[in-house]
Amino acid sequence: MTKYRKSSTVMVFNSKGELALQLRAVNNERFPSYWDFSASGGIDEEEDDKSCAERELMEELGISADLKFISREIYTHPAWNPSITIEADISFFKALHDGPFNPDPNEVQKVEFFKLETIKEMIESGQKFHPEFITAWNKGLISSVAINKGAF
Repeated sequence: MTKYRKSSTVMVFNSKGELALQLRAVNNERFPSYWDFSASGGIDEEEDDKSCAERELMEELGISADLKFISREIYTHPAWNPSITIEADISFFKALHDGPFNPDPNEVQKVEFFKLETIKEMIESGQKFHPEFITAWNKGLISSVAINKGAF
C-alpha cells in the first residue's frame, strides 16, 4: 500500500556551516531514535508549505527563523511499517540559527550541529537516519544547500 504525504522540511545551519540534526524521540511512532532533518512535518489542511515549516520549527525546536525556500521534491521510501510505502511531496527550506534550541521532548530527544563530513561518517557507520534524509543526502540536496549557505 502507498500513502501520499505532503510535508515541509527545514535545514537549520549555524554560522559555521554545520547542520542541526534532531534525534527523533524514542517514543515517536514513526522512526523512533532516528536522526532526521532539523525540523519536518506534515502540512495541515488549508496550511501552506512555508507556514508548516515555521510551525514545525517552533513545535519541534522551540525557535523561529527566517526561511528560504530551496526546492520541492517527491521521494518514495519505505514506511515505518514494511507493508507501507510513502510517497512524500516535500518542500525544503533552509534557515540560519546558532541556537540554543528548546526541543519538544515528545518529538525530539536532542538537537546537535554536525559538520557534513561527520554526518557522512555517521551514515557510513550504520547510524539510523530517516529515509527522507538519506534520499536527500544521496541526491546531493543537503550538500548543495550547505555549499550555498551564504545565500540566506
